[in-house]
Amino acid sequence: MMPSILFLPRGTLPIILLAGLILPQAALTLWFVWIMRSRMRSFCRRNQLRATSADIPAEVVLCLRGCDPTLEDVLASLARQSHRRWRLCIVVDSVSDPAWEVAHAAIQRLTATSSPSWSGVTVEPLNERPARGSLKCASLRQALSALAMDTQAVALIDADSVVHADWLVTMVDECMQPGVGAVSGNRWYDPARDSPAGVVRAIWNAGAIVQMTVFGIPWGGSLAVRREAMNDCKWVEAIEASLCEDTVLAAPLALSGWAYRFVPALIAVDRDDDIALGPLGRWIARQLLTVRLHHRAWPLVAVHGLSTSIVLVATLVGTVVSGLAGARPTAATWLGFLAIYEAANLGLLLVIAAAVRAALAQTGKHVRPLDPARTAWWAALIPATQAVYASAISAATWARIVEWRGITYVWTNSRTGREVRMASTHAIEAMQTQPMS
Repeated sequence: MMPSILFLPRGTLPIILLAGLILPQAALTLWFVWIMRSRMRSFCRRNQLRATSADIPAEVVLCLRGCDPTLEDVLASLARQSHRRWRLCIVVDSVSDPAWEVAHAAIQRLTATSSPSWSGVTVEPLNERPARGSLKCASLRQALSALAMDTQAVALIDADSVVHADWLVTMVDECMQPGVGAVSGNRWYDPARDSPAGVVRAIWNAGAIVQMTVFGIPWGGSLAVRREAMNDCKWVEAIEASLCEDTVLAAPLALSGWAYRFVPALIAVDRDDDIALGPLGRWIARQLLTVRLHHRAWPLVAVHGLSTSIVLVATLVGTVVSGLAGARPTAATWLGFLAIYEAANLGLLLVIAAAVRAALAQTGKHVRPLDPARTAWWAALIPATQAVYASAISAATWARIVEWRGITYVWTNSRTGREVRMASTHAIEAMQTQPMS
């Protein structure tokens, strides 16, 4: 006997399922749009006042392992900052790391050929590889433990984030607003050639930026923390055993009474298109893993990701079983259900893209609009994105080891939370043979 549930779409079940799947996503999207517009209004109101924050002492920390092809461009963009009182601290994994020579050469060239805006710059190797925590967190702890006495705000930047001239003064100004302890931007992908993997990453990121904004998940690629808030929430201690520095910040910051704020004006546009689906899936899984390990919003993120795969699988099963049973109208109804669901997802994607494009336009940044041809191409890749997303969610949920920049990390549960450690070969083999819990 065929399961009767497969024949229910002729009634009210499709409406109930569609409402249950689409309405929460629509609510999050509308909330995101409201945040974007209100934050941009606040940002624009401070246009004439922002320059007064340019004299607040600040430091920028750049942690390097491996040499990103954009490193020299990132350093050149930092040299052009409009902020007047700030220092640059670069911590390189080791003196044998390829980034060591590139960073030194770039700093020397910028100093000789221009007048960099920083008042001081240091390039130093990571002094100690601790047993706990990632190498990036170790580098960051080294920099944060040696801040100048007068520093009031610390900004972090990634080696692939080329920033505009007012990036730092915006970070510091927003971070020093009453009650605010930390601010960050985010990344928006506008793939130059619209390759399949590039579009899948862009679509996934469109959903991710909504969740990160609404759930208050900071982005370390462009993150600033007030010195006072950093001390109050004991951020340096919090990252001692963590995989990353950004998602772990939210909980202690809130507990210490400081607010985190997403700043749309700090969204970085990334037009990179050179990625394959395999590495993309692993990259997405690692992004999700940082949320699982360090942020309380993980259950909501996981449910959202898995629900998309459930829709695809249920529709496929319903269509096939109904077709084999000769119930062609029911099979057609299942396909119609999927078409309506994906059309709704496309509509939400267009709303998100429009909100981001409008915010970026107010800061002089531009992304290509989704014209009919691009819209059709992106719509065709939504199911592929959902499949990659579901696979990454599953990997992040069950993973016990992760590889990042050539280092493998494992983690365990302790009384103080999850503890991340660099893994030995023996530890990796043990993890692979033990049942998952």
